[in-house]
Parts: sequence; structure tokens; C-alpha cells
Amino acid sequence: KEEWSPESISQLKLLGKSIGFTVDLSEVGCACNLAFYLISMPARDWEGKPHAGTGRGGQPKYYCDANQVGGQWCPEVDIMEANNHALQSTLHKCDAPQNGHYSYCDRSGCAQSTNEKHGSYGPGSRYTIDTTRPFRLETEFPAEGGMLLGMRAVLRQDERR
Repeated sequence: KEEWSPESISQLKLLGKSIGFTVDLSEVGCACNLAFYLISMPARDWEGKPHAGTGRGGQPKYYCDANQVGGQWCPEVDIMEANNHALQSTLHKCDAPQNGHYSYCDRSGCAQSTNEKHGSYGPGSRYTIDTTRPFRLETEFPAEGGMLLGMRAVLRQDERR
């Protein structure tokens, strides 16, 4: 069994960049959620040291997220929470950390959802993005002066977006 350690965790530098992938959600129906998200592991204690956590609820050591699922807070970026009927992308911010330790995060976050635009996403050719076929998701992280301005998720399929 592989053990998690703070030294084995990689950090993606996405400020001013984008991340993209092709996904097939044709078999992911209602009541299912295929998630791709980024968190700022490892969780840290009040002194700024990596903290394995207690009461992790089945999560691996050093796990943290914006919903405190593993018992510890940290910023979270939900690139995709989706099935073949809806897709949502959400930024979750946290209070300023003290020595890298977060004491609270915004559980709801700031989300973009396909539900906001009728007819944009779903199973069948009548939708702009037909989830019975693979499509591409590009998530951009625009920045100005080294500061994140937000997050923009763009879905593409054939010539449609």
C-alpha cells in the first residue's frame, strides 16, 4: 500500500495558463458525479508544518479541501463536477492562511454551470454539447499583475462551444 507524504505532492502553476482535456460522460447519468478538482495539499498545522490530520473520514493523510471533508481546510478548484445532464466548475476561496494553515473556506464557492444556459448541454443532438459523445473542456485561469482574476470553463465539441 502506497503511503502519502508531503514530499510526493506536486503543485501545478496555472496562474495565467489553462488546463484542458477530452472527456466522455455518455455513461455517467443522473445521481452520478465525475469530479476533477485541484486542492492545495498538503494540509498544514498552525505552525505551517505538513499535518496528516485526524478524523479524516477515509481521506488520505495530508488531505484538505474547501469543504473540510478530511477534517482540514484549504483552497479548492473544481475543474469539473459533471454527469451527462449538467456540468459545473467552481472556485472556492479561503481566508488568508496563518503560516499556511487555513481556518475557513467558502464551501459554496463561485460556480459556472451548464444549467444557466438552457439547451447548452445534455444527451442528444439538440444540445450544443451532446454528452452522448466526447467533448473538450478547457479551463483558463486569467491573471493580471500576478493575481488571479477568475476562472473560465469553455466546452467544445466539433465546431460548437
